[in-house]
Amino acid sequence: MGRATIIIATGAILVLGILQMGMNTTRKSIAEGSASYANNVQVRNTAFTASQIAMERINESAGTWHPTEGSPWYEEIEGYNISLYYELLPTSASGAFSSLEEDTVIIHTVSYYLNSLTEQQDSVELINTYTKTALHFVPEFKSALSFATDDFTFSVGGSSSISGNPPSGSSCETKPAITVMDDGSLINDDYNEVTNADPSSTHFESDSTDVAIDPELTYSPVDELIARLSEMDGTISISGNYKGTMGSEESPGVFFVEEDAKLTGGISDGYGIMVVRSGGELAYDSSGVELDIAGNFTFNGLVVFEDAYELKGRGTPTINGSVLVGHTEDSSSGTINVDMSGNIALQYDCTAEKYAQLASANLLDQNRYKRLSTYE
Repeated sequence: MGRATIIIATGAILVLGILQMGMNTTRKSIAEGSASYANNVQVRNTAFTASQIAMERINESAGTWHPTEGSPWYEEIEGYNISLYYELLPTSASGAFSSLEEDTVIIHTVSYYLNSLTEQQDSVELINTYTKTALHFVPEFKSALSFATDDFTFSVGGSSSISGNPPSGSSCETKPAITVMDDGSLINDDYNEVTNADPSSTHFESDSTDVAIDPELTYSPVDELIARLSEMDGTISISGNYKGTMGSEESPGVFFVEEDAKLTGGISDGYGIMVVRSGGELAYDSSGVELDIAGNFTFNGLVVFEDAYELKGRGTPTINGSVLVGHTEDSSSGTINVDMSGNIALQYDCTAEKYAQLASANLLDQNRYKRLSTYE
């Protein structure tokens, strides 16, 4: 009986020992598996980080940094060695506005690591697909003339016209002739002059509505875009008797008028963005006659009156696109006086909107990326 008890006890000890060894082995496997899983997650995060760095380098180099499959970029990130290259699939669009269309970027990233289970070098390849579009930050054209301020006066007369209807033969949608922030009928007589415009007036043209109320209309962040563009090397400052370029369809520009200026030398067309601010006045010398904005001058794009004292639309200029009137947050310039008389024509045009976008994008030279997919 005693011997049997000893044998049984010894057997139990052996069984428990075997179970303990099995449990230790299981714990070790679980620990190794957990470590391997954590390592794999870190490796994938590193590969994704490399893709983010690649997009920054593409932006900083304006696309000239381009590692290829045959000559990839090698780097160490968080202790892991990676290699990376990308494919660029340009848009099929052509023409002056093709750079505003989406390109496709496919980034191939390989991250190398030591596999804790096999104790061999292993790797993970991530393939991230993005769309790449040029940043421009140009606000949507709400109408032919937009007041992003409640501190203005407005008058219209002569044969001037403000039209939100699309130009003949274009694919543009119809917009209001004028957009204001709110009706302000009880507190601002100037809004009354706009919002209570005579329905029979020939100055306003729109199959949508002559005057629209848009409570979301604001001059911010347009003011930030204007401040940024003003510091760019490619911006053109117009002052005195200006005889230089005003941009072209293929290469629209960004122009600032901050002092008294005249367009001379037979300038008849302009493209891009024109900013008149801080009391600047723009005139056009036509056959010895000085006019406040332009004589027989056509500007295609966005015209911004920022903290400017006066917008005088006398003479026969044409602005295709949109005019935006606004105050910066810290402005002390006071009321902006808008005088639309003579034969000035403000014509909403979505093609001119693209000229403004292209002008800004060319100067900013930055891209926005949107991830479409990630797979191994």
